[in-house]
Amino acid sequence: MHINPDSSTEQTNLSEQTQSDLELWQRIRLGDVIAFSSLFKSYYIRLYHFAGRLVRDVQAAENIVQDLFGVLWTERETLQIRSSLKSYLYASVKNRSLNYLRRQQRLVSHEEEPVQMKTYIPDPEEDYLQKEWETAVHQAINQLPERCREIYLMKRYDNLKYQEIAEILNISVNTVKTQMKRALQTLCKQLAQFITMFVPL
Repeated sequence: MHINPDSSTEQTNLSEQTQSDLELWQRIRLGDVIAFSSLFKSYYIRLYHFAGRLVRDVQAAENIVQDLFGVLWTERETLQIRSSLKSYLYASVKNRSLNYLRRQQRLVSHEEEPVQMKTYIPDPEEDYLQKEWETAVHQAINQLPERCREIYLMKRYDNLKYQEIAEILNISVNTVKTQMKRALQTLCKQLAQFITMFVPL
């Protein structure tokens, strides 16, 4: 595990992706169903998992993303997207997820365990150390400070660029880099301690 700061290659790829998405969005605004289908296939699963991590509810995550795509299509002619399309989609899902959580808080007067996302169930014969490693990684990530954890997950699991994360969270790119560096340093330290428990010196 190592720190991989922004590079000219990443910036170039981001620029190309932004241009590609912009062209796709222009076609959608003109009513191109094929372009909309392409957008849906490219982002639906990623946005679904992103929403799921925020709301911890499978059905709610699905509804949030489906509703967003519904709005994108029905309001395509008047909708103004000033950031990159990818950043807009993630920011919209984030805002919709937070609104959902606020509504849920108003509906209940006491805390209850959130509905967990469906997770992969390993084969019974799966190697013991692999299970232990996955548990250690999961616990280490959960122990990160909230903003640090959020940025790490957006970078590693959603594969977002630093600039995209900054736009979505409305923070500077330098802040994203700093938080990512802290996350990696913390995870390396904690997981190194785990490895020494199982690997003889």
